Amino acid sequence: MTALLFLVTVVSGAQVLTGEPASITEEILRLEELRLSDPQGFSQGLDQLAQRQDAMSSYQVCHYQFLKAYRTAFSGQAKQAVEDMEQVLPLCEDLRAKIRINALIANISAISGDYLKASEQIDNAIQNANQTEDSMTKSIAYSGASTVYSVMDQYDLSVEYSQLLYNNSPSDENLCRLRYYEVEQILEDPNSGIGLITINSYAQQCRSSGNLLLSQTMILNHVKNQLQNELKAEADLNRIDATLEQVREELSQTPYVNVKASFMAIESKLALLRKDHEKAKAMGEETLLLNATLGNTGQLIMALEVLEQVAREQGDYARSYELLRQRNEAELKVYDESQAKQMAFMSVKHSNLAKGFELEQLNRQNTMLALEKQLARQETSNQRLVILLILTLLGLLMLWMVKIKKRHDYFRDVSEIDHLTKVLTRKAFEEQVSVVLEESQEQHKEVHVSIMDLDHFKEVNDTHGHLVGDWVLKNVVYACKELMEENMLLARLGGEEFCIVMADASASDMTAKLEQLRVTIEQLDCDDSGAELTVSASFGVTSSGTSGYKLAMLLTHADIALFEAKNKGRNQIKVYDQQPVKS
Repeated sequence: MTALLFLVTVVSGAQVLTGEPASITEEILRLEELRLSDPQGFSQGLDQLAQRQDAMSSYQVCHYQFLKAYRTAFSGQAKQAVEDMEQVLPLCEDLRAKIRINALIANISAISGDYLKASEQIDNAIQNANQTEDSMTKSIAYSGASTVYSVMDQYDLSVEYSQLLYNNSPSDENLCRLRYYEVEQILEDPNSGIGLITINSYAQQCRSSGNLLLSQTMILNHVKNQLQNELKAEADLNRIDATLEQVREELSQTPYVNVKASFMAIESKLALLRKDHEKAKAMGEETLLLNATLGNTGQLIMALEVLEQVAREQGDYARSYELLRQRNEAELKVYDESQAKQMAFMSVKHSNLAKGFELEQLNRQNTMLALEKQLARQETSNQRLVILLILTLLGLLMLWMVKIKKRHDYFRDVSEIDHLTKVLTRKAFEEQVSVVLEESQEQHKEVHVSIMDLDHFKEVNDTHGHLVGDWVLKNVVYACKELMEENMLLARLGGEEFCIVMADASASDMTAKLEQLRVTIEQLDCDDSGAELTVSASFGVTSSGTSGYKLAMLLTHADIALFEAKNKGRNQIKVYDQQPVKS
């Protein structure tokens, strides 16, 4: 929603330079204003301007092509718009045009989910902006960067570029954007907090600047953050309800589907906390309808959580399980998308670092060649000095190569190891397990797959805070690692859910190992966490003999067994015992 909102403002503005046909420049400026206020007039004017391309300067041609791509993007043809701009970009030498096109490609790519291209293009826009002193051009790059980095969950960078934008071009609109991203950054950190008075102040500032959408979104994000604390007291619910009442009427009529879906999900959650199951169910189902074209969003997950709890409390366990499955699937997709954003960001940063090292190596090699030529002209008595100098420079080159390899290994480890628990991420796990399954199938060896889920872990976070929750996750994993064998893998699938794989072993070996893990977790001493709590885990397990050698089927069956373990009291192991699947 944020990226779509700012797609217009990221690329606004134009300039007039001497030497360009003034009448064409005036028409371009007129079209820049029309595209925000009169899309139909903008499109007609663009078609008329096409007849004057032969008289345009090189910059005007690039600006005209940019406006055409903009129209294409807003007609719903995002992929075509990006392809058109990528063809034009190499022909545009003017930095104003390059930055404008870089920013629009980055925004469209971020909205479309092509995070690698978004990262590359916004990085190019920033680098180009560093080569100019023109204030308007810099604003275009900073505006695009703040938006793209927000979409990619790089909130620190989003705030940084919003601040640069405001410093470069102080305005109420840019101050609103800065406040919005500051709130987004604060709400993302579970250890930070922001008061309602501050939220209302920022929201009013945005409303005064004419940005009603950001004003509403700030309030909704704050309320969602409050609801994540599982508030129970009636006074807390009344306070949240009073906050919503300020914008309830306008939110119920907003044309922005994403905002309305978020609002309906919050109303559904409030109704559930007040035990009004019928209203909670109605609002939750309305959220699902509104979210149908929006993909996997926070409001979708909240609505599924509410509907699952209502179904469970009403005794409809089949519906409850289906909603739980949908919610787990949505959460996993959100987690995977978050990983994709992080990988794209790290890939571009790694590439820039490698280019910097490569350039430095070339400079050193050129220096070495220049010195060789100079020393070659000297007397023979200086040849030993030449050799010594060459060896020294070669040693320096080797040192830089070692640094490059260490940095490459660092980025590889970041993408494969979960930063909190230091076990495999889901992506690295899937790659390694696929090899194990393929080899085991060829050698007719059995593979066992178990999903482990920490019982009542959400209550630990809600009651004791995320720092204690992180302590529990790390120490449970440390205890489990002590029991791992050479033929086993341990990975974090997401949240408090982990996967354990054992190859070339019997079912009794796997069950015995899981029982060891269960008992070890149950006996975990949590005194060092600073909280009074106990930890237990439930396990669902299956094998290739029952579920085949396809990872998706093994995980599905293990998840079904885990669901049974949860329903039968938790802190136990359940084996999937349906009919074997043909591989």
